[in-house]
Amino acid sequence: MKKIKITTPENIEVEYTLADIGSRIGAALVDMLIQALIIIILGTAVLLVVYYSPGLWRNYSGWVIGISIFLFAAITYGYFILMELTMNGMTLGKKVLKIRTIRNNGQPITLKHSAIRNLFRVFIDMYGVGVVLIFLTKEHKRIGDFAASTIVVAEESKTAPITLESLQRLNDKINYYISEEEYELLREYLQRKSSMENSDEIREDLKLHFTKKFEAMGVLDQWEEFIKEL
Repeated sequence: MKKIKITTPENIEVEYTLADIGSRIGAALVDMLIQALIIIILGTAVLLVVYYSPGLWRNYSGWVIGISIFLFAAITYGYFILMELTMNGMTLGKKVLKIRTIRNNGQPITLKHSAIRNLFRVFIDMYGVGVVLIFLTKEHKRIGDFAASTIVVAEESKTAPITLESLQRLNDKINYYISEEEYELLREYLQRKSSMENSDEIREDLKLHFTKKFEAMGVLDQWEEFIKEL
């Protein structure tokens, strides 16, 4: 599988494995099946209203149709946004295939990134353009990924014996001194370091980064054990 190196905002280089084309297509198929099931349930509900409540249909058919169209749009577009924001860049399909979406700098995607990439999915990429670009582009990106500055990577199955939670217990002020971006970077490193080819280099970069940061803040002595355990 193809590897890619990403430089984080902290100027630390992290290596990821790009999600292969088969995994991305498989994840998309799973998500499409889930969406199709939800839409079938919605359509069945409308047919039941028409059949069993003809009076309600005659009086409120416009409302029923309008709400159905809104729900269809929400399922088609909103499904991916909701999943990616609540499942750390994954959808149900991506979770099954063990891949996820991140930003080009390695950070988690936000509402803006998810909304942009999935808008292109609905209006352009779903017509086959996205699949073609995944084959042709170096980083296996579709138009939505280019527009939103995102990339899809493979989840590593191995985890490190040291967890972010264990480091957090070493210093209960971690959320005060460490930014959200640094927190996510640490989580990524600790989850994936056992499968990284350059894990030693990243570890030294992280130790140097936090040593300089805490030294400048005048709290290095409070974080020496934390840095040592990285």
